[in-house]
Amino acid sequence: MAAVIETWTDPLLMLVVTPFLGAAPGLLLWSKPRMLKVWVLLVTLASLVMIMGVSGRLTGPAAGIPFLFLLPVAAFLSLLGQPAQQEGRVAWLMTLILLGLGLGVLISQNGLKLILLLNVLGLVSLLIGRYKKLSGPQLWWAIGMYSLGVVCLMGSLIAAPPVSSIALLLTYSVLLPLFPFHGGYVGALVGLPGNLPAFLALLLPSIGFHGVLTLIPSMPGGIVQTLVILALLGALYGSLKALAQYRVVSLLAYAGVAFFAILWWYLATTKSYSPQAVIYLSAVALVTGGLLLAWRAVQARYGDVDLRAISGLAHSMPRFATLLSLLALAAMGLPPFGVFSGFMGMLLTPSLPLSGALLIIVVAWLAASWYFLNWMQQLLFGRHRRDLRHEDLHQTEFASLLILVLILMVLGIAPSRFFESGTPSHGYSTAMESKLWHK
Repeated sequence: MAAVIETWTDPLLMLVVTPFLGAAPGLLLWSKPRMLKVWVLLVTLASLVMIMGVSGRLTGPAAGIPFLFLLPVAAFLSLLGQPAQQEGRVAWLMTLILLGLGLGVLISQNGLKLILLLNVLGLVSLLIGRYKKLSGPQLWWAIGMYSLGVVCLMGSLIAAPPVSSIALLLTYSVLLPLFPFHGGYVGALVGLPGNLPAFLALLLPSIGFHGVLTLIPSMPGGIVQTLVILALLGALYGSLKALAQYRVVSLLAYAGVAFFAILWWYLATTKSYSPQAVIYLSAVALVTGGLLLAWRAVQARYGDVDLRAISGLAHSMPRFATLLSLLALAAMGLPPFGVFSGFMGMLLTPSLPLSGALLIIVVAWLAASWYFLNWMQQLLFGRHRRDLRHEDLHQTEFASLLILVLILMVLGIAPSRFFESGTPSHGYSTAMESKLWHK
């Protein structure tokens, strides 16, 4: 019993407990949305401060370290830009709970890690089922993928290697979306309300990436080749689906599938990771969250419309137009933003062989430039509609998007050693992870 108490009073595990403790008093403020929003913002800031305070003790898997800092930042910014309305209350408290679970998955190991991961999969699936914003096939596809993740996770506990590792890999392919297991990621971004999609755009891939790094180096050659093929198919599929979308949230979701397929291709081809891969994932996830927040501001003014219904906003919403343009340029992979530096850093990795697969990756990249540029041009510089009431970004909306743009710029211009402190340059095994944590 003393050992259990000592474990749960450890400062690292207090990072997990803090958001949960913050969510409980939030119920007392349920009838006061404005005060509730301020409270959840303070809790996310408290989590960030705690991480900064214990960062010196973080000796575990290197890839988890930047995400530990970015998760509370993403939660804070996704909450900051939301209006203080009653319909957002559930999403705010769920953000705190998912933040605690996500931090727990990143810092824990063995049984506790799997239990927390099981809760992440189950909670996101329950939220998608509760809100039912998806069409019938999409809804069951998303819930089915999370159910598959749960089954594989449970199977990894009873199966022997290498079956257990393959089962875990399937679970992580639901979180870090890999074709054809990407339905859960798309469902979370399209089917959830409020700030949750913007936060989950970082949380889900971060957990998946963090888990994949412990598995790929020890995967058999046949499995790795399968991952390469699925990644290339995913890059093409995600790009084509994004080109065909008229709903902005769906466009962003499938664009994320294409971008993360590039990351899967890199990891499977090199069987290792680099700081540039961490920068790439962080930047892609953050820019996706930023674009979701920007579109959420449009929805708050004009309802749930498709991208053909609104145009010409640059004339009447200059602050929104400026920040959306910067986010779109970042998503297109242009300098000086993090998506560009991470992508180019991965392509210039010496261990990455030149092959025909590189052509597919470039095609997916060019397709992203097209649909993001087309969306930005139509929304901002199309025909100005005088019949609509135009209202520029509020102060909190402007602040959240501006901070996201600045973070993306820092990721683009910061030296790679920002992510290299104490990190190995190649993949590591689960056994090595355990040794690091027990030092």
